[in-house]
Amino acid sequence: MGNGPDWTRWELGEWKRWRLMREKGLAAPHGWLSLTALHWLDEEPRPVDGFPGLWSGDEAEVHAEFSTEDAVLRRDEPVSGSVDIPLEEDESDASLAHDGIVAEAGVRGGRPMVRLRDPQAPALTGFTGVPTYDWDPEWTVRAHFDPFRTDLVREVETAHPDVRQPMTFWGEVRFTRDGEDVRLLVSGGHGDAYVVFHDPTNGVDTADWRFVKLGEVDPMGGTSLDFNRALNFPAAFVPSYATCPRPVAENVIPFPVTAGERRPTSN
Repeated sequence: MGNGPDWTRWELGEWKRWRLMREKGLAAPHGWLSLTALHWLDEEPRPVDGFPGLWSGDEAEVHAEFSTEDAVLRRDEPVSGSVDIPLEEDESDASLAHDGIVAEAGVRGGRPMVRLRDPQAPALTGFTGVPTYDWDPEWTVRAHFDPFRTDLVREVETAHPDVRQPMTFWGEVRFTRDGEDVRLLVSGGHGDAYVVFHDPTNGVDTADWRFVKLGEVDPMGGTSLDFNRALNFPAAFVPSYATCPRPVAENVIPFPVTAGERRPTSN
């Protein structure tokens, strides 16, 4: 981690560029803000509002039946008849489209589902950006990562009240700030590790919970958490259609984290 005014200006510039990419991603035609529906499926084929076909599924597969008249595309090619989409837990397939709307098949908490993504969704067409705290280099916190010998798998609550899903933790990150020692469980994996956390700003100035990625871990376990890059989950923008994991009880930061993304101005 560098220091000095030149380094600080460079970091600020990098953060601004990163913010532009973040908001560009949110504004994508079939990104998170395009969600307009969430339909839970079972083994009985049935129609879903907003997309052609008959849909069914179980914990390992989503199945759909289309006619030629449905005018459904799969990977940009016309499709009719049976479509079987094998899926694992927390996996999605967004290969089906009709009239500009994408059907995202998935499994969450062992339950099959289909979500619809529409470029004309109100959350997307009304999107003007995400409020953030001002960038502050003091919120890039030095930390230490301790990997577990064996991954810890826990069932966690999600943004959807009826969905619990397994989440794998592969270590713990610890740091000290203002005399407070903090330990947090780390999800993800090498190169994509992150922490889902609560802090006292939640529900007041920020969304109900957020997440932040873990910095590169050196051979001695040294790493960092840049809370300037703390992000909202999709549930903060489209709460009716999201199944984002909530923090486990251990992942509470006792002091206000006045950095990163704030509560969206509208959903």
